[in-house]
Amino acid sequence: MKRGVVAAALAAGLLVVSGVGVSACATYCDWDPLVLVVTPGGNLVPVYDSVWTSSLLEPGLPTESYTTSRVYVHGRPATAVDMKIYVPTGLLLSYPTMDEVTTGLLGSGTVLARSNGTSGTPVSLEFTLPEP
Repeated sequence: MKRGVVAAALAAGLLVVSGVGVSACATYCDWDPLVLVVTPGGNLVPVYDSVWTSSLLEPGLPTESYTTSRVYVHGRPATAVDMKIYVPTGLLLSYPTMDEVTTGLLGSGTVLARSNGTSGTPVSLEFTLPEP
């Protein structure tokens, strides 16, 4: 037990003496609602709208809307999606957000679009979905 404490203290001391900066950063996904995108072909494609903030005191509770249009990628039909994500300003102060649309819950799956924004200002995320 003593050896473990001594080794940890030495490692921490070496880190401080070596001048290497250490920083920690945490982000929080406050809300990750499922959005069903209706394609021009009549298909439903589930995607997730994730809003990440740097503090639990900055609630990233989004409202979203989207428009779709038919496009062709390499001669095959696809759906172009323009999703607008709006996060209300908390306690009269705006704060930075990182908004993304993924195919899986909490950022898992494929990231379709990602953008940084600010609460109180809509963020536009554009991506293309292949037609099944």
